[in-house]
Amino acid sequence: MRNTITHLLIILSGIAHGQTPHPWEIGMGIGTAAYLGETNEIQLGTKTAGFQPGMGLHARKNLSNTLAIKANLLFTRISGNDLNFNTPAWRQERGLSFTGTLVDFSISGEFYPAGIYTLKKGKSKSLSKKRRSFAPFLTAGLGLVNARPKVYWNDQTPNDYLDPVLVSIDKSHTPKPDISIPIGLGARFRIGERFTLGIEGFIAPTLGDYLDGISIAGNPDDNDWYLFAGLSGAYAFGENKKQSNKPAKESPEASIKPSEPDRDNDGIPDIYDQCPDGAGTLQLYGCPDTDGDGVADRDDHCPETPGIPSLKGCTDQDEDGIADKDDNCPDTKGTLEYRGCPPVDRDKDGVADAEDLCPDMRGTLRWKGCPDTDSDGIPDNKDACPGIAGPERFKGCPDTDADGISDKEDECPTLAGIPEKNGCPEALPPAPGVPFKAVYFGSTLEGWYNTSLITLDEVAAILQADPGLEARLEGHTDNTGQEPANDLLAEKRAKRCRDYLITKGIDPKRMSYLGHGSHKPFVPNDTRENRQLNRRVEIHFLRSGKPTN
Repeated sequence: MRNTITHLLIILSGIAHGQTPHPWEIGMGIGTAAYLGETNEIQLGTKTAGFQPGMGLHARKNLSNTLAIKANLLFTRISGNDLNFNTPAWRQERGLSFTGTLVDFSISGEFYPAGIYTLKKGKSKSLSKKRRSFAPFLTAGLGLVNARPKVYWNDQTPNDYLDPVLVSIDKSHTPKPDISIPIGLGARFRIGERFTLGIEGFIAPTLGDYLDGISIAGNPDDNDWYLFAGLSGAYAFGENKKQSNKPAKESPEASIKPSEPDRDNDGIPDIYDQCPDGAGTLQLYGCPDTDGDGVADRDDHCPETPGIPSLKGCTDQDEDGIADKDDNCPDTKGTLEYRGCPPVDRDKDGVADAEDLCPDMRGTLRWKGCPDTDSDGIPDNKDACPGIAGPERFKGCPDTDADGISDKEDECPTLAGIPEKNGCPEALPPAPGVPFKAVYFGSTLEGWYNTSLITLDEVAAILQADPGLEARLEGHTDNTGQEPANDLLAEKRAKRCRDYLITKGIDPKRMSYLGHGSHKPFVPNDTRENRQLNRRVEIHFLRSGKPTN
């Protein structure tokens, strides 16, 4: 029961805190109005749009620093005349016009995005008594509008654009109030502590069509609207009384005798005080709040600095939901997993480098940041042939000749062989007397040298001269990159050489390719020149054993 009563007092205290210093305002204004209907419309270039003077009275209740409700009484004249418009041509022929008065009583809500009053500096963040010098607002509401128009029907002689029967119906219509829906915007400017000057404009559609006294004889499908824009002055009055710390008469605290002990002298007897040795407030059950952030010191992990209740009284400068005391990057939004720091993701694949097994290759979360370039279900970091599809039992490499030895380990990948011969048939050793050729690359895939084309043309000539030969293209890299990127680069270099030989007329079935990455250097990678020698594709020749022509 004690906690329930205390919570109710806290809620009431919060509402009072949200109210403005002066909750009531009255004011008046002047402006101009124009109606939109059968005899008037806004057209650029017309000599008049029927604007007429008007004035208004209003009363406003400031519900909070951002919300207000306003009762407004508007008096204005409205008018319209077909003769003010040259288009369409029939307007001049029809010649309808009217003048009249309009009274609209409306209730509107006002929303102030920046607030009506400024906030006090310091820890409390409560409202000051100083109004903002400029306070824009949006407004919308409902009203009851009553118009008394006097219509000139231009029907003394036959008028081809007016139906006498419809005119007689409109003439017999008895004026009655209609619903209006004012929607607009404005701004208020501070003149003094209690005085403001405002500028406002709104458009008010109505649910009826008789603001001008004309409906079915004109255009009954469209209801009448009116516009209003003007200046106003307002005076604020009333004071918000702060909630007393004294308990209500109905609360148990009110019946406590003064003689009951209160060790910390905070007005809350010890039997109700959850912190009897430290002076506090009723809202915090008698506990102190040194930094004034609404979190009792006993629960505040940062009791000397005003903070956020959801973070147990600590601040969060970068608004990432991690208290600054636990945030390794308090000025930059981050994630809890990285102690408030943003995750580094060099390859921009959505997997932070700290978790990315392939931080320089764009991959997927499924493979922890690694790609599956050949789509064989084995991520590149576990694929011995990342760019050539193969089964898992061969670590992602193919076995073209189905001899149980993967192409990467098979020196005769197109001929079934035995392990003792490294995958070659026992009677078919590598082609004797035909040296392997090498094509050298720069640091990129495209960066092969001009002499490489001469070497590849020589390879094409050898294969064309001896149809019994096959070629095995093995790609290599230096050690400057990381796996599996190097494996994939080596495969791509070998495939590029193979694609070139195909353009020279060599049957692709006579060629196989694979990549070794940086695992088989030709020379140590200890100098720039040696690394250049290791960036290569070796082309080895094998005797196929197939009959030649």
